[in-house]
Amino acid sequence: MLVVVLSGPGGAGKGTIARAVVGADKRLALSRSWTTRERRVDDSADAYVFVSWSEFDARRKAGGFLEWNEFLGCYYGTPVPDRADERDLLLEIDVAGGRQVLDQIPGALCLFVDAPDDEELRRRLTGRGDGPEQTDKRLAEAKRERADADKLGYIRVVNGELDLAVAEVQSLIAAARIDT
Repeated sequence: MLVVVLSGPGGAGKGTIARAVVGADKRLALSRSWTTRERRVDDSADAYVFVSWSEFDARRKAGGFLEWNEFLGCYYGTPVPDRADERDLLLEIDVAGGRQVLDQIPGALCLFVDAPDDEELRRRLTGRGDGPEQTDKRLAEAKRERADADKLGYIRVVNGELDLAVAEVQSLIAAARIDT
């Protein structure tokens, strides 16, 4: 099973790219992360499994996450994959989670989706409803994540034009399947 880690700053388009790639590839499943954060107006019904802190903590203590992390005061975690599902798995997670996955699955394909520049990233964040303080925190986090992704050997995918970014991710997955 190929594991694909799709990381990048909030607003870069990870979710949109992930849905497009998984929707076009029957051999690929999207892992649905758990989170303790509040649902945003732009979250699709299946974006996350929204849970309380106590529900999250109980699953974490039981070893039910492949990776988990705290981000801006909320917890996020990727459930341990169902081994009965033979499809490759795409994880839409942050770089810290990607590091945890690489510790367990060194052959994972790690892709970092980014906006063309910080000005565009700011526009996308405010357009989805993030306030000025939250946007500034996310931009600072984006800078840190870029540096960490580079250290971990992530492949960068710039999402300036959605169709091209989707095609690039599909191409990278196809190439990784040949190598595995």
